[in-house]
Amino acid sequence: MSGITQVWERLFIGSFKDAEGLTESNPHDIETVITLCEKPMLRCNPAINYVHVPIADATPIPHGRYEQVLDAIYEGICGNVLLHCGAGISRTPVIAALWMQRCGYKNIDSALEEIAGKCPGIDPSPILLLSIKEHL
Repeated sequence: MSGITQVWERLFIGSFKDAEGLTESNPHDIETVITLCEKPMLRCNPAINYVHVPIADATPIPHGRYEQVLDAIYEGICGNVLLHCGAGISRTPVIAALWMQRCGYKNIDSALEEIAGKCPGIDPSPILLLSIKEHL
């Protein structure tokens, strides 16, 4: 996936590289960046709030961890939020779809289909998705 993509109201997804690029330019007026990578952002824009909620790729997620990331989205969603992982194709779309379900917009599978229509290169982690569905 290349570039930041808006997937829902004030919710954008992207890659680690996209998040780093916000130090030079912020065309989507991102106010909060939520990093799902295991390593935190090193290059930060002082005008942006950065939150680090590490989620391992292709592993089940503990209930408390996905609640942490949903809380971070909730706290930042009064402005534009960028949710990202390494490539922005595995963890990120699953968590974005979970947010869409939590808000009552669509169920997680329908939300993933909608996200795939906007970002055809996504490859949601089946292990992560299954572990989230077990908690719902």
